[in-house]
Amino acid sequence: MAILPILEAPHPILSKIAKPVREDQFGPELVSFIDNMVDTMYDAPGVGLAAPQVGRSEQILVADPGNDEGKAQRKLYKIVNPVILEHSKETISYEESCLSVPAFYLMTKRYKRIHLQWKDGLGNTHTEWFEEFPAIVLQHEMDHLKGITLLDRSSRFKKSRYLSRKRKRRK
Repeated sequence: MAILPILEAPHPILSKIAKPVREDQFGPELVSFIDNMVDTMYDAPGVGLAAPQVGRSEQILVADPGNDEGKAQRKLYKIVNPVILEHSKETISYEESCLSVPAFYLMTKRYKRIHLQWKDGLGNTHTEWFEEFPAIVLQHEMDHLKGITLLDRSSRFKKSRYLSRKRKRRK
């Protein structure tokens, strides 16, 4: 498999709303791309990765919430065209980071529990409830499919300070 380059904010693809994967796109080629995303996520290392982060503006994400430090059990999800069917009223706050916004951390509020429906790379439909950390990871990756990064969730001040430091490091 291949390790794909991860785009960093403020790359324009990260601001676009990703297109749903069409029915005629499901199959071996999509499965191969998703496997490359998995390899890229583990190599980074991360617990989730969305297709826009690797330059493909489509509703595809991979996640392994058990890959987080201190989590003993791994469970890999390969998700296409995800939809939250239902969510809890209760929220949970968590300090998130992102592979596309390196060295940036933001306390973010998410639904504590979500009921997600998605397809796999072959077009089979799945549904499952997720709560706490797995729910946070999936909501974070789904933000990428809506063109939202952690910078977009932060204050204008934090965002401009981060981008300014990034520009200075490039010089």
